[in-house]
Amino acid sequence: MLGRMQIGYLVIEGSSLAQWRDFATGAIGLPGPLDNADGSQGYQLDDRAQRLIVTEGPADDVAAIGFELADEAALAELRQRLAAAGVAVAEGDAALAKSRRVQRLIHFADPGGLRLEAALGLQPAAKPYASDVVPGGFKTANGFGHAVLLSHDVPTAERFYCEVLGFRPTERLSITFAGHPLNGVFLHCNPRHHSIALFAVPAPRRLHHFMLEARDQRDVARAQAKAMKAKVPQTLSLGQHPAPDGTFSFYAVTPSGFDYEIGAGGNTIEPEGWQELKLTRMSDWGHERPQAAE
Repeated sequence: MLGRMQIGYLVIEGSSLAQWRDFATGAIGLPGPLDNADGSQGYQLDDRAQRLIVTEGPADDVAAIGFELADEAALAELRQRLAAAGVAVAEGDAALAKSRRVQRLIHFADPGGLRLEAALGLQPAAKPYASDVVPGGFKTANGFGHAVLLSHDVPTAERFYCEVLGFRPTERLSITFAGHPLNGVFLHCNPRHHSIALFAVPAPRRLHHFMLEARDQRDVARAQAKAMKAKVPQTLSLGQHPAPDGTFSFYAVTPSGFDYEIGAGGNTIEPEGWQELKLTRMSDWGHERPQAAE
C-alpha cells in the first residue's frame, strides 16, 4: 500500500445544491457549507475544511473520490504505478486545488471511468467541528468513512484498485440479500476495515452508498431519529455488521437517490499480513428493510 493512503474527500454531483444543503445541515447536522470557487459546496466532518463536496449537475452520483497521500514520495510512487499500468494522469491546476482545498493533486480514472484524485495537504478547518445531531463528531483518523461502488466488472475493478492503487481485500462475499444475489469485495488501504467496496450490481449509478463513522453509538441513534423526523426515507434499520467490522449503523436515502450510512463502533484491522475472509452474512442483527422498500 502507498504509505498511509486514505479517502480524503468524496465529491458528489447533485441536481440540487439547496436540497443537499438542507439534508447535510438538517438530517446529518453538519455545519453550513463552504462556498468554493468552482460553485461546489464543501462540508466539514472534522478538523479539515471539507471532506464531503457537492457540485451541481444532473448525474446525482459520485463525481470523484479524493485519496489523501502522506507525502510527495507517495505521490511520485503512485504516478509511476499508474504510468506502468498505462493509466493517463493529469496534474490538477491551481483552480481545482483551490476548490478542493488541497495543496496539490493529480487525477485519473478507474476502469469504469470514475474520476479519482490523489491529493496532498488537505486544508485545516477555520473553526472546530460542532453539531447538535452528531456532537461527538466523526472518526477520520483513517480517512472519510467508506464508499461502496457498483460495478459491471468487479474482477477488473478489483485488479485496478489492488494492483495499481495498492488496496488489499479484507472480506469477500457471495450471498443472497433481500432475495437477490449479492457479490462483491471489501478493500482496505489502511487499518479501516474497508475504504472501498465493489459490488456486482447492475445499476445506472456508480455509488451505492457512502458511510460516515460517528465516534459515539448514541450519535448514530440520534442521527437516525433526526433523519426520521426530517422524513428522510429509511433503507435499513439500526443493526450491526458482523466481526471483524462490527459497525452499528443505519442506512437512509440522500437527495440524489443513493444511500448514506451513519455508523459507529467499527473495528480496525492489522493490514500487515491480513488474510482475506469470506463474509457469510451482512448483519448479525437488525438492518431490516422497511416494508415499502421490499
